[in-house]
Amino acid sequence: MFDPTVFDNLKVVIEGALYDLDLDGDLTITDRKDELELATMARHYRITFTRKDYHADRINAYIDLTFDLYNLATELQSMSDRRPGCKLEIGFIVDIKTLDVCSTIPIILEKIWGETRTIQQEISFDYNANNKYTNNIKIIFNRLLYEDNVDDLLEMLEYLLVSLQQINNVTSN
Repeated sequence: MFDPTVFDNLKVVIEGALYDLDLDGDLTITDRKDELELATMARHYRITFTRKDYHADRINAYIDLTFDLYNLATELQSMSDRRPGCKLEIGFIVDIKTLDVCSTIPIILEKIWGETRTIQQEISFDYNANNKYTNNIKIIFNRLLYEDNVDDLLEMLEYLLVSLQQINNVTSN
């Protein structure tokens, strides 16, 4: 019998909770990737979504879950002195017309998520498109996520939806 890893268990919880919200009409799942990197034996899962009333071509949120070889080996070998866990990153990809909104975004997210998270913004643009930028906003958790953090993970979904709404409000002008 297959014994699922911490990665598999957390992925199922994230996926199930988001698909429930999709079925309830709160959001729309727009993409899902479940990748295994054979060269490094790493797992990566990303699920992308937006609110039903938003344009998916303008704003999306995503959850990234990663599991590396070190944590896999820890789990498979049942090492009692180490605890296997996953890295979690939450992000938002939004089209913006001006870079002026970028200074407001960390302030909004720190109010929602607290000041202990790392918030990064990566700006990209098409050279020929005037006043159209893509902002990839990342909330990075500087710790591993474990199976006993499932309740925290489910609570994060509420913060994520509020963040998506706040970012949409500040960038849709």
